Amino acid sequence: MSSSSVALYDNGRPVPYESLALTADGVTLPSGISSGRHTLNLVALDVFGYLIDTTYVVWAGQFTIPVLVLDENGVPAAGVPVAAKLADDPAVAAQLTTDVNGLGAFPNLPNRSYNIIAQASGNRFATRPASVFDGTAVLRLRGFNPASPIDNNDFAQGTAGWVVGTAPVAIVPHIEGSLGDASASSPATASSRTQDASNAADAFLQSTDVGPATTDFDLALTTSGEGQQSVSRTFQVEAGFNSVTVRYRFITSEVPGGWFGSEFNDFYNVAVRNAQTGGSVIDGNSMNGLGLAAFDGRGATGWFESELPVNDQGDTVQVDVAVANVADAFFNSQVVVDVVKKKKLRITAVQLNDIDGLHLRHLSASAHPFFGNNTRVHGTITIQGPRDGTLQDITLEVLEGGVIARGTLPAALRDTLLTQFGDDEEIRLSASQLLFEIPAAQLAAANQAANGQLTLRIRARSSDGETAEKDAGSVTKLVRVTGITRYGEDRDLEEGGDDWAKPTVRTFINGTTGLSWNDFSNMNGGRFQPHSSHQTGNDVDGRFAGYLARDAATAAAIIGHLNTYGSRIQLVGVTFTPAFAAAIAGVTLNDGRRATDVIRNWASHVDHFHWRMSN
Repeated sequence: MSSSSVALYDNGRPVPYESLALTADGVTLPSGISSGRHTLNLVALDVFGYLIDTTYVVWAGQFTIPVLVLDENGVPAAGVPVAAKLADDPAVAAQLTTDVNGLGAFPNLPNRSYNIIAQASGNRFATRPASVFDGTAVLRLRGFNPASPIDNNDFAQGTAGWVVGTAPVAIVPHIEGSLGDASASSPATASSRTQDASNAADAFLQSTDVGPATTDFDLALTTSGEGQQSVSRTFQVEAGFNSVTVRYRFITSEVPGGWFGSEFNDFYNVAVRNAQTGGSVIDGNSMNGLGLAAFDGRGATGWFESELPVNDQGDTVQVDVAVANVADAFFNSQVVVDVVKKKKLRITAVQLNDIDGLHLRHLSASAHPFFGNNTRVHGTITIQGPRDGTLQDITLEVLEGGVIARGTLPAALRDTLLTQFGDDEEIRLSASQLLFEIPAAQLAAANQAANGQLTLRIRARSSDGETAEKDAGSVTKLVRVTGITRYGEDRDLEEGGDDWAKPTVRTFINGTTGLSWNDFSNMNGGRFQPHSSHQTGNDVDGRFAGYLARDAATAAAIIGHLNTYGSRIQLVGVTFTPAFAAAIAGVTLNDGRRATDVIRNWASHVDHFHWRMSN
């Protein structure tokens, strides 16, 4: 490719694409790139004039965290896989394997905090919070404790059967919903991070109004000073059960204290392991990694659930719970455990798809008139249950903070799925088809102004009242663009309309003048024929008076748009004429970009232009 067909943007700023190299060893970044998070957007045209657009999120830095892994006896452990997960985004992780001395190091890290996790043979593991200034992260592997004979997975007997040691734990009344709002915090500054400020913010840990007396109790594990606190429980699972679940929430006074987004990024780890098959599920995340929308005003998330498959002939399971105060000893955090359950009902697999049968990556979250005012989600699902049990209900929950919408099975599937499990103890929908219908009026409760992710969760219920849930991933939110001038007749009604975009893109388009618009993206994004783009809510086709001439005056108008709206417009597609090409040659835009790097010669754009907009 020549430089005329490729453009590279770093956090929205153009940089020379020749300075980016993707190799087997990773990404070689443009020279002079700063430490921290970078969104690299590479835009190009293939030989047929079609758009190639890809985005890389890269974290850059120059710090190193050394690691030492010890076994249960304090002896250095060789050959142990270790991961360093970025606390701001646990999906970003580096890997190493310890040497003969149990040592390793994670180089090239930005100045953030990390969740260091080691997992060794025998299903042993260790976790530890670390920042780039903490020195060597020492992790001591933990095996299985002896199984407790005490039946106390619901805390009806206090902490009996749980290994708590000296950890600061309390048995507290269960609170199902939000903890409410705290008083408004002043903006956080380094000087405001004092013990008095910490005590004031921590007051929420003791001051919650729980209402009437309850017999439902939880275990609250609280930080105490800087570092990690942990508890565990080991117990037997009898034959006939398919899984073990742990239900918990994270609470941090860093949120009402005004420290979200800072390096003081407290986090939690909840691990569930079994001895028979060596399986494990480890959920670790942080305040920043969860995102501010995950917390209520008092710093509490909703309830999470981790599920581990177990041997249905009987198994031994250990639950390890940890919470860490990162970077200082102020502003405590908690993990609150609701209950540990042994279950026979289990959702073993789910795949959610868009209307074209492709993996669901976007979800339309505005009111609309299509499909009987419902947003459709296709997919497949498999659920296990007892032979003589019956599946009573399946729903899709959409979460933005809390649950904002629920999708239900279409009538045509109810008789197929809501039936007895039978001899194979399984109900399966193996061919992708319409699986859930979500009332659009409910989805309109999503934040219509801000970009973001919606979390999807499947919940099933059997005839005996047992429930199961499974995380179905997250999707990017799209909203409907209305109240603008549009041209063209075909509105792609059978695809749920062609007027879907990201919220900030809609706001941007609503702020333009003198333009009319046609296609944005289809409902739930994804494939949109005959376009090669228009899949992510960032693209739109448009017109203005005089465009059809595609002459010097047309070029001047488009350059005017770019100078008015700036780098929010990443790319403009036009079918060039000689006069148009000559008019943009040598032009530098107000933001420093060359006009020829932004305005591209695209086939089939004779009667309209194309905009690609940044988020």
